Amino acid sequence: MVTMLVVDDEIYALKGITQGIEWGDLPIARILEADSVPEARRQLEANQVDLVISDIEMPGASGMELLRFIKEACPATLTIFLTGHARFEYAQEAMRHGCFEYVLKPVDHDALKEIVRRAVAEIEERRAQQAFEETLETYRRQWTNQLPILVERFWQEALAAGLPASPDRLSREYATYDIPLSAGDPVLPVLLSVEQWDVGLDGRDERIMEYALRKAAAEIIVGAEGAGAALQDRAQQSLVLLYKANEARGEVLQRCSEYIRACREYFHCTVSCYVGEPAAPQALAAELERLSRVERANVAQPASVIDASNGAGHAGSAAAAVMAVSGQTLPPFMEWSILLDGGSVAELEAAISDALRRMKEEGAGRESLELFYYGYVHMLYQSALRRGVPAGELLSQQELAEGLAARTPDGMTAWALRLLAKTNAALLDRQRDASAVIAKIQSYVQEHLSEELGREEIARAVYRNPAYLSRLFRKETGMSLTDYIAQAKIERAKRLLTETNDKISNIAEGLGYLHFSYFAKLFRKIAGVTPQDYRKKHQSM
Repeated sequence: MVTMLVVDDEIYALKGITQGIEWGDLPIARILEADSVPEARRQLEANQVDLVISDIEMPGASGMELLRFIKEACPATLTIFLTGHARFEYAQEAMRHGCFEYVLKPVDHDALKEIVRRAVAEIEERRAQQAFEETLETYRRQWTNQLPILVERFWQEALAAGLPASPDRLSREYATYDIPLSAGDPVLPVLLSVEQWDVGLDGRDERIMEYALRKAAAEIIVGAEGAGAALQDRAQQSLVLLYKANEARGEVLQRCSEYIRACREYFHCTVSCYVGEPAAPQALAAELERLSRVERANVAQPASVIDASNGAGHAGSAAAAVMAVSGQTLPPFMEWSILLDGGSVAELEAAISDALRRMKEEGAGRESLELFYYGYVHMLYQSALRRGVPAGELLSQQELAEGLAARTPDGMTAWALRLLAKTNAALLDRQRDASAVIAKIQSYVQEHLSEELGREEIARAVYRNPAYLSRLFRKETGMSLTDYIAQAKIERAKRLLTETNDKISNIAEGLGYLHFSYFAKLFRKIAGVTPQDYRKKHQSM
């Protein structure tokens, strides 16, 4: 509700506004009166006033002095001025001091009421924005002051590099981080996919709000018992890991639905949840890769709970079963992964050949070859996952079967080198494909700078899932899609300010900014000066 103050030294004009207009259909809680500027100042100091309607020309102190006082003491208060003289200097000074509207007397009551209606809508919009900024500031402080918890680090390392193969060691790791799991217990992954923000956020604030979304997921999806973790993996995917993997699936889906509604209501964003299959910890990376593939294919069901159960097994679980019963030393797959990620294919080929040659000299048997097979496949899958290549597109069932069928180190060497060549080609193709998608995005943005652009419509234009598209853009360019759009618009504004004499407000509207104050704030943030100062500097050169 709004408190309004009416200031006029003419009693009939004052009462005509406060009592002669029916204000009941507007959210106005109180209407205060003042017949002079000193009385108006007392009212402003004693009350929280949201809107002032004031005559400009009054005996003693003028309405313009009142406006200057309001700007200094009550900057959030909107002001509507009334005057009997159409003097341009009055209007010019009033607007310079932030007057909401300037109206000539005699005032039509219906017209004045409509102006007040717009002012009230502006006040409510500012309040909503302030409430959101306060929420954002709360989570910004939390994000800044809190270090990542140890459990989140543990799962990030586990998803990137794999868990210990020994059940005893894995149990000790769980005990260290107070994770209520035994070595063989499955975990249920839920991928959280942010598809659209309904408010303008730069890249930093977007990350902060994603942190807030994970906190909310911990409360709603994991629940008060804390039988799970909400985290972000190294591919910048937000996810939930539920330790009670075998609880009723319907309850998990219901909590995900509640989470999606909460995100819409409290965080102003559209989110989908992809609920996977229970997986052994060693197979989580493969299951999350499968969920990512489902996410990328989802372009028609925003704000949905996607039950991505399929009952299919994964190579990672078989690897865990074999590797858990053997203490044999395996090749340095982690180092090999670094070589593959860095494009050192020739060096990796030599390392593979050398490792299998030593296995041949040592008389390696069938079990050793199987251990090599599973470790090698896991290494390829992990590298592919980090580069956004689905495991299902990387290796065919026939190629996997050929590796399992290899009976000698020489046969395994030939198979491993063939897969390395194919994997490297797939990674290079994906990099080129990603570059092509980024180029399409940048082209689309440049062609639609006059519109209010969001990731959802851009994703539709390039036929990609919006959440995946946002992560891809950030990964490939080092900046968020929101920041890129803002910078592109401000660069266009700079050119128009320099090359044309268009009004700055028209330039802002032409770039899709309906609120001039937001445009001016964004311009100064990016360019370092106001639009007015930028024009003065560059048009005088």
